[in-house]
Amino acid sequence: MREDVKKFLFFGIEEERESFFKRAQEQGIIHFIDPNQKGHKDIPEEVQDVISAIRILRSLPSREQEENFENIDPEAVVNAILQLQDQREKWMEVRRVTSIEISRIEVFGNFSFEDIAYIEKKGKCHIQFFCCRPGLFEAQPEPENLIYVASEHNLDYYIAVNDHHISYDRMLEMKFEHSLGELKQREINAQKEFHQIDHELKMYQKYNRYLHDLLIEKLNTVNLINAQTYIQYAMDGKLFAIEGWVPENKIRQIQEVIGELNVHGEEIAIEKADVIPTYLENEGLSRLGEDLVHIYDTPSASDKDPSMWVLGAFALFFAFIIGDAGYGLVYLLIALFFRFKYPNLKGAAKRFLDLSTVLFVGCVVWGTLMTSFFGMQIAVDNPLRKVSLVQWLAEKKAAYHLLHKDEVAEEWLKKYPELKEVKDSHEFVSYSPKSGEPPVILNKLTDNIMFELALFIGVVHLILSLVRYSLRNWHHVGWIAFLIGAYLYFPYYLKTPSLLNYVGGINLEKGGLFGFQIMIAGIGVAWVLSIIKHGWTGIFEITVLIQIFADTLSYLRLYALGLAGAIVGSTINEIASGMPLIVGILLVLISHFINIILGTMSGVIHGLRLNFLEWYHYSFEGGGKQFLPLKLIKRN
Repeated sequence: MREDVKKFLFFGIEEERESFFKRAQEQGIIHFIDPNQKGHKDIPEEVQDVISAIRILRSLPSREQEENFENIDPEAVVNAILQLQDQREKWMEVRRVTSIEISRIEVFGNFSFEDIAYIEKKGKCHIQFFCCRPGLFEAQPEPENLIYVASEHNLDYYIAVNDHHISYDRMLEMKFEHSLGELKQREINAQKEFHQIDHELKMYQKYNRYLHDLLIEKLNTVNLINAQTYIQYAMDGKLFAIEGWVPENKIRQIQEVIGELNVHGEEIAIEKADVIPTYLENEGLSRLGEDLVHIYDTPSASDKDPSMWVLGAFALFFAFIIGDAGYGLVYLLIALFFRFKYPNLKGAAKRFLDLSTVLFVGCVVWGTLMTSFFGMQIAVDNPLRKVSLVQWLAEKKAAYHLLHKDEVAEEWLKKYPELKEVKDSHEFVSYSPKSGEPPVILNKLTDNIMFELALFIGVVHLILSLVRYSLRNWHHVGWIAFLIGAYLYFPYYLKTPSLLNYVGGINLEKGGLFGFQIMIAGIGVAWVLSIIKHGWTGIFEITVLIQIFADTLSYLRLYALGLAGAIVGSTINEIASGMPLIVGILLVLISHFINIILGTMSGVIHGLRLNFLEWYHYSFEGGGKQFLPLKLIKRN
């Protein structure tokens, strides 16, 4: 949840300054204010060097870490790593350049420049090397004194022997500074130097943990020094003063910072020009949601914490798009494996694993409710169908059509006259024209129900967003009424019952007419309340109608992406069933793997997008400044 922050002025004698800041860093509850508003300071070069050294060691094979650091000079270790890396990169570049030069000259063989010079002197001639595109001389004869050597790298190579330097049209002269033998020897030497330096560098991997601890120590020192640059002095430097933000629920801890020091803290008024930081304090699932929130933006100081809302909606959207319990189970097993293999994970890595577990459990639950397992068709009488939400909704919808004997029911009975005597909705949706074929009515209803669910979820999600800030934005009440009315009216207009009709029992015609009235009234209420709140600019509130429609229809991406993944999965199974066993198994494994990856990408991108764009649009101001107190950085 978001906690309000209070502004404090801290002042005391200069002799207590260092002790005060060290205690403040230990408590980690004060966000000190930079009076010059310069933002983040540059990272000192010595800290950057440690970071660079850690990055270098991270790319090397791990080894047992050094435990005794008493006689280690940290600066010497860092400099040695950086210097060795520079030499390593230098010899890598020598190898690369030499390899390119070898590929250029190798086609002409291992000739000697001394021999070339001797031939030119004694033969009173000039020897040159050329290359050109293939087939240059197919339509014309080769020039005299031009000798073809070979073709490589999609080029033809020639040697020219003339009594003077010459150039040929559409041919490139090649010049060499070293012979092939010299280049190969240089490559061997560079390889030896590289391996020797690489071996020395790998020996320093044992200081990886030490350098991480060193980095934390240096960052804590730098942060402590930077915070003290915000100080203002009085009485010729005898007194120091500094302002800071403190969360309202942490104010009691200020006494632990000040203690017996000659330092005083006093709450002061917040000025209009102050940029109030946003302090979020979450644990458990809410903390996972907070991580998702910060992907997009930091809430403003007046925003309500959307962490749990975002987490819940994202888990639902992700599960809807994946839409398969089999895929979710594969992911869940992987997540459980990592939880077992790395039981001591902490910090961001632990939260990422927890978030993954929540998402994958959601996929298994939703996929089970949708009766989807690796794209396979589950038999209607399978026990799993007893917990199937889509099966229950299909039977409810079929019962509604049969009860009201509407156009849909008449079309079914006309196409399948053998169903005229069937009264049980389960038996009705289970009907198959031929034995062994999938139930046609159930499949048709399932497709429609998934479409309806996407829209229903979208409407509910948007209404929740509007409700959150309805006390702040009165006109939201009108748009809430509009969404409810539209959801009642459009099924009546399209003569297609919705969930509210065949599950909620609302009469299609009466509900539709009532919904139309609510819809029109909602537009009017939103318009009037907006004018009252915003003045004449509120007349433009009517344009939000387009935005509401667009945002609602945007949730159909859940249906489209989920359907795409399901079709791909079932198609894979169908194709593989007609192939030899081994080939079919390979096809299933590879194709389902690709389908899982694509589904996951869609689930993450669009699952977050519906929160960050459609939902945030009505209940999130953003643009906040994150609460960053002076605190000790600790190793996870």
